Amino acid sequence: MKILHICAGWQPWNGAANIARMIMGEQERQGHTVLFRTWASIHQLRSADEVWIHCGWLPCLWWAALWGRNVHWMPEACYDPIRRAYHGWKKTLVGPIERFFLRRAKTLVAACEAEAGWIRAYLGRRCPPIEVTDIKRFFDLPSVPRSPFPVPHPLHLLYLGRQHPLKGVEYLETAVTQLTRSPFPVPRSLQLKVVSNAFGDELEKVWGWCDVLVLPTLSENFGLVIAEALERGKRVITTDGAPAWGDGNDYGGRLIYLKGYRNGTAEARVCLLKSAIEKLSCRS
Repeated sequence: MKILHICAGWQPWNGAANIARMIMGEQERQGHTVLFRTWASIHQLRSADEVWIHCGWLPCLWWAALWGRNVHWMPEACYDPIRRAYHGWKKTLVGPIERFFLRRAKTLVAACEAEAGWIRAYLGRRCPPIEVTDIKRFFDLPSVPRSPFPVPHPLHLLYLGRQHPLKGVEYLETAVTQLTRSPFPVPRSLQLKVVSNAFGDELEKVWGWCDVLVLPTLSENFGLVIAEALERGKRVITTDGAPAWGDGNDYGGRLIYLKGYRNGTAEARVCLLKSAIEKLSCRS
């Protein structure tokens, strides 16, 4: 079978593109012919047995939905209410067009049940069937502690990803600043590194430096960086802005999942992050 994937970006730091790569690799191992395009002609779209569309809100994706056969659309959290409210006037303006093309899909693919709910709420009664896929299957995630936790001094906190208002980096920076300036400091000193783009050897150096990955997100399609950190044996603090990780599994005590963060006030978000960092500092 010939499968064509359409994704508007293919940068190494693009989470949607990386998820597309994983799905494509799996399809290739199953014996399918798999192609990638950021845009495709009518002939390319009609000649594919399946067309997979990644992300949303872009005319090149509407084009693919219009001409593609057996369309599987993976929105990557584009219809999360918090994300829809960001630049909301633009999304309200093109919303009828977006919904028209989404409803043409054979299947919509969500990364978790929460995302499936966002899609249903956005599309209403005319929503196509939704398939919830398990992205975690691509990673070797710990189920029990692999080894005793290290005792780092100072404790190295890492934010790895693009700096975007919905990623919550400012809350993390505020939390670390308040902890380090507190008259009652945490048992171990803290260092925070914010890294937007790192690849190859540079990326491995960043992971080697890291003790704890912190993803203080308000809205996440999946959170690939969480899986990458857990696979490397790192500890992780994340939030209910990444609902794929709120299944109650703490991955051998390595994951702290902050409930109430996503819809909390700015002050509440900072307090939740401070509490989680203090907890890890005391445990170290």
